[in-house]
Amino acid sequence: MLKSVTVTFIPLRHCLINLPGAWANALLDQGKLSQNVVLELSWQEGSTEKKSYVGWSGGASGSGSSSALARPGASTADTIEMDPQFGQAMGLRAGQKVNIDFVKSVQDGISVNVAPYSEDDWEILELHAGYVEDQMLNQIRILYPHQIVTMWVNGRTLVRLRVLDINPVAPCVKLGANAEVIVAPMVRKANGGASKSDNRDLSAQAQKLTQAQCLRALVIEELSDELAEKIEDVGPFVVQVHPDSWVEADLTSQSALRLSKITSPHAEKATDDETRDPEDLLVGNTPIFVRAMASYNVPLGHVAISKQVQDALDAESFSILRLSETHTPSAQLPSITLRPVSTSGASTATPSPLKLQPKSASHDSEKTAKAAQFSNIFKEWISSLPDHGLVILSHGSLLNIPHGDSFQSFAVNFPPKALPSQPQQEDSKPNPEPEVFSIQTKNQLSQLKVEIGQAQGISYVFKKTATHINDTPAALGGVSGVITKAEKYLLTCLSKLELRDAFSVPSLGGFLLCGPHGSGKTVVARSIIRKLAQNTDTLAYCVEINCAEFAEDRIPVLMTKFQQWFDTAAFHSPSILFLEDLDRLIPAEVEHADSFRSRQIAEVFLQIATRMCKRFDRLAIVATAQQQVSVHPSLITSHLLSEIVRLTPPGKAERKDMLQSLMETGPAILQRSLPQIDLVSVASKTEGYLAADLKAFLERTVHEDVTLGGSDEEFSLTQADFLKAQEGFVPSSLRGVKLQSSATSWLDIGGLNETRKILLETLEWPTKYASIFSQCPLRLRSGLLLFGHPGCGKTLLASAVAKECGLNFISVKGPELLNKYIGASEKSVRDLFERAQAAKPCVLFFDEFDSIAPKRGHDSTGVTDRVVNQMLTQMDGAEGLDGVYVLAATSRPDLIDPALLRPGRLDKSLLCGMPTLEERHEILACLARKMEVDEDVDLMECARRTEGLTGADLQAVLYNAHLEAIRVAIEKDEAVKKERQSESGASSPAVGGSSLSSGNNNDGKMVRFVSLGGKGFSAGGKANLTLAERGQISSRLGLIAKGIGAAKEASSGATSSEAQDKAPKGSRPIITNEHLEVSLNTTRSSITPEESLRLDLIYKEFLGDRTGEMSNGTGSHELGQRTTLA
Repeated sequence: MLKSVTVTFIPLRHCLINLPGAWANALLDQGKLSQNVVLELSWQEGSTEKKSYVGWSGGASGSGSSSALARPGASTADTIEMDPQFGQAMGLRAGQKVNIDFVKSVQDGISVNVAPYSEDDWEILELHAGYVEDQMLNQIRILYPHQIVTMWVNGRTLVRLRVLDINPVAPCVKLGANAEVIVAPMVRKANGGASKSDNRDLSAQAQKLTQAQCLRALVIEELSDELAEKIEDVGPFVVQVHPDSWVEADLTSQSALRLSKITSPHAEKATDDETRDPEDLLVGNTPIFVRAMASYNVPLGHVAISKQVQDALDAESFSILRLSETHTPSAQLPSITLRPVSTSGASTATPSPLKLQPKSASHDSEKTAKAAQFSNIFKEWISSLPDHGLVILSHGSLLNIPHGDSFQSFAVNFPPKALPSQPQQEDSKPNPEPEVFSIQTKNQLSQLKVEIGQAQGISYVFKKTATHINDTPAALGGVSGVITKAEKYLLTCLSKLELRDAFSVPSLGGFLLCGPHGSGKTVVARSIIRKLAQNTDTLAYCVEINCAEFAEDRIPVLMTKFQQWFDTAAFHSPSILFLEDLDRLIPAEVEHADSFRSRQIAEVFLQIATRMCKRFDRLAIVATAQQQVSVHPSLITSHLLSEIVRLTPPGKAERKDMLQSLMETGPAILQRSLPQIDLVSVASKTEGYLAADLKAFLERTVHEDVTLGGSDEEFSLTQADFLKAQEGFVPSSLRGVKLQSSATSWLDIGGLNETRKILLETLEWPTKYASIFSQCPLRLRSGLLLFGHPGCGKTLLASAVAKECGLNFISVKGPELLNKYIGASEKSVRDLFERAQAAKPCVLFFDEFDSIAPKRGHDSTGVTDRVVNQMLTQMDGAEGLDGVYVLAATSRPDLIDPALLRPGRLDKSLLCGMPTLEERHEILACLARKMEVDEDVDLMECARRTEGLTGADLQAVLYNAHLEAIRVAIEKDEAVKKERQSESGASSPAVGGSSLSSGNNNDGKMVRFVSLGGKGFSAGGKANLTLAERGQISSRLGLIAKGIGAAKEASSGATSSEAQDKAPKGSRPIITNEHLEVSLNTTRSSITPEESLRLDLIYKEFLGDRTGEMSNGTGSHELGQRTTLA
C-alpha cells in the first residue's frame, strides 16, 4: 500500500534509508531482518513517473531538526532519511514528497556489470579495490539497471558507479556474498580526444574485478591432534584450503592471492586514529598476499593459516578471512627495508635522551651492532627455507622470524620505486599503504639488499576478544560424565542439520550448567567448548561473556549488548555463546521485592535469543548458574535452556580423581610426591570439599611443607602434611554454615547402651566402613527418632554424636523454621536441607520435633501442614538423602505425623526411658568424674534413693551437692578472714612523717598501707584513709596480682584446666556424704508419678500396643490432652 513520506538528507555514508519510527518498530516486532526489507520509491517529475529501489538500514528516522538539510516543520512520523549524495544521484531533493511501498519478493543477484561514473572514480577504485570489495555489502544492498551507486572509501572519499545490467533480469536484485561484481575499466582520455572505434560497449569491455571466497581461519599451531596430523605448516605465507571451497578450484602453488580479515560488525577499535602514533605499524585491516595450496585435509569452508599469517592479519581461530584473486603483478625488488617491531606496543630500541653534543663513537657502534644482529637473523631465516620454495612478501606487513625460543618481528617496507604513484587525498590526510607484493625465491631473497630501519611500535586496529578456549586446559577429574553428556548434546545442536531437517525436528535449546561457587562450572564449560572447537564436525567459535559485569547496566544498554553478542556469534557460526553467571544478569523473580527489571530483561533476552537461534541453526547457548531456580523461569519454560545439568559435590572417587589431576599438573613438589601419597585416604577425609576447595587444600599442604625450610627440590609431601594442612581448613561449602561443636563424649553419658549402639550403626559405620557399605544394595538407614521422658538424655545423645561420629552437626530448634508468610516456612526447610547437603556427611538434629511436624489437619493456618509436606519431600525424595542423617527428638511421639515415621524417613524410633538402678549408677559415676567426690560417698546407695528421677534430675543432685560443698567452704574461709583481722588489729602507730595502716585484699592476704605526707596526712600524724578507699586500693592490688599470675601461667603454656588439675586437692571443694544428703533432701523429681505413668502408656501404645480403632472425630475432653497446635 502506497504511503506518502518526506525525504530528509543526513550524512549516512551508505545507500540505505532510515524508515519512520513506527514502521521500524513494527518490522522489528515481526522479526523482519533489515537485509530482507526492500522498498520502492516513486515520484512525479513533470509528466514522468520515476521509480527507485532502496534497502532498509535497520534504523529509524530521527528528529527533523537534527539535519541542516531537513525541511523545516517536517514530522518524524512521515519522514525517511537518506544520504545526500545518494539522494541527489537518484534525482531527489530535501523535503520532496515521495510514495513508498514494500517490495515483497526480490531475487538474489548472480552477477552485476557496473562502470565508473568518471575517470576519477576509476582511479580511486583502482587504488582502493580491496576496500571497496570488503565494504560493498555494508553500503549497498539493492541494485537496478541505470542506477547511480555511491560508495564511501574510509568515510572520506566518494566513489560513484553506474549499473549497466544485472543478472537475472528483473526490476531489481539483492546483492549478496555470492554475487559477482564486474567493473568495466575507464581510462582517462588523451587531449586529442578518442576515435569512434574506441567507443565500445562498456558491457563488452567488462572485466572481472575479483573472484573471492570468505572462509573461516584455522591456525595450524592451535589445531587438535586429529587435524594436526593431517595439516602441516608448508611454509611462511602459504595457506591451505579445500578445493571445493574455491569457486573454480584453480589454485596452484604459484598463485598469488589477496588475503584480508573481515571484522565482526561490532568489533571495538583498540585505539583512535588521533591517539595512535603515526609511526606505529598498523595491524588488523591491512591485507597481505599469500600462496594457496589445495588440500582435502582442510575442512570445507575453512582456510588453514600459519602463526605467521595469523600475526600479520591479527586474526584468531575461526576469524572470517577473505581470499581473493589479484591482477596486480609481482613487484621487482632491488632491496627491502626491515624495521624492528616491538610486539608489546613499544619500540625495541629505547630512545636515548637529547644531548646537545656530537654523537659518540660508542653510540654509532652500538647501532651498527644491532643492525648487524637483525640482518643476521633475517639471513638465518632465509637459509632455513626450502631450496625450491617461494616466499611472498607484502609491503607494510608484519614478518615474524623465529629466533631462539621467541620471535623477532619486522615491518617489511618496499623501496619507493617499487610502489605505484597515488593521488593525494582531498582532505590532505596521508594515503593508505598501497597493496604491493613480491614473489621471491630463496636465491632471490639471499641476493636482496637488506636495510635495517628505525625501530617502531605496533598498533592494532581492533581489540582482541577475551577468550580462554585456547588456554592451557585446566586439570579436570571426576567430571568426565558431565563433559561427555554436554558434548554429545551440543554436538547434536551444532551438527547433523541435514538429519534434523529431514525429520522436521526443531532446533534444540541451550545448555545450563548449575553448581555452587567453587564447583568448577567455568572450567568444565570451557573444557566442553574447547572439545567442540577442536571437533571436526563442529569447529565451533566461542563468544564468552561474563554476565556479572553487565548486571547493573540499563535495560536499553543491555538490549544493545544482547544483539551484539548474538550478532558476533552468528557472524562466526557455527559458534557457542557462553554466558557465565547468567543468574547474576537475569535472576529469578523475588516474591517480596520488585522484580520488574528482572522480568523485562528476561523478555528482551528471550525475544532476541529466540529470533537469532531460529535464523541461525548452528548457534548454541551455554550458560552457568548456581541453581536452576536462580535463573528467571521464562528461560527454562520457553525451552531456550532445555538441557540442565547440575554439578553435585564430588564423591570419594571423584575427589580422588581431582586430587590426582591437580597433583599431576601441579608444581614439581606435588608431582614428585604423588607416588607416595594415599589419595584414597585423603579423599575419604575431604567429604564436602568442592573442586576449588581441593585446589586450595593442596596449595595449603605445599605451603605447610615448604615453610619448614629447605628448597623445593629437597622436599616431598607426606601423609602427615595433609593431616596437618587440614587442621583449621574450612571448605567453601561450610563457610557461613552454623555448625555446632560439643565437648560431650560417650564417656559423659551413662546408660542408654542399646540406643548408643543403634546410633553408632546408623551414623558412624557408613562413614567408617564406607567401602563395605558402598557395595550394599540396600538403602541405608538415614533417620532416627529419639523419644522419651523429658530429661532422659535425648539432646545429650545428639550432642555426643557431633563429636564421636566425626560428622558435621546442625542443630535446629523446632519453632525456628516456622514463619507466618506463605511459602517462607517451606523455603526454610529446603534451605536447611541444602545446608546439610553442602556440609555432608552431616547430622541434622531437630529438637522438639513435635512442634514442627504435628499431625496434619490440626492447624487452622496450615503452616505446619505445609512444613510436614516439605519435610516428607526432602526426607524421602527420588534420590534420597545421600550423606545427610536426620535425628529428631521429642517427648510426645504420638503427636508427630505418622507419615514421617515410615521406613525411608525416620526409620527407627529409639526410646530414652526412665533410668534403671544400674543406669542411674552409671549416670552418677559419669557425673562424678568431673567433680571432687569423697571416697566415702556410696554412689550405688545414692542411686537406690533416687528412684523416679531422670538423668537431668541426677545431674541436679550432684550439682546441688557441689554447690553445698562450695557454700561450706566459703563460710569456713570467711571465718578464717575474720579471725585474722581481729588478731592483726585495725591500724599501726604513725612513724615520723608517715602513717601505717593495714587491710585485706581479695585473696585474704594482709595489705599494709603507708602514707608519706600529702593531703591525706592529718596533723595528728594519722593517715586520713577511709575504709572505702582502703577496700578500693586492695581490690586494685588483687587484680594486678591476678593479672601477673595469669601472664606467668600463660607464658609457661599451662591452661586453666591443667592448672586446676595440678592444684592440690585440699584447695578445691570436696563433695561428702553430708553434702549429698542435703542435696537429696532438697531435690525433687521433675516429672510427677502421674505424668510419668501417662507418658509410659503413650510410649507403650506408640511402640506397638495400638488398638487400631479410628477416632470418631470429636475433640478430647481429657485433662492435659493436646487437641491442636494452632
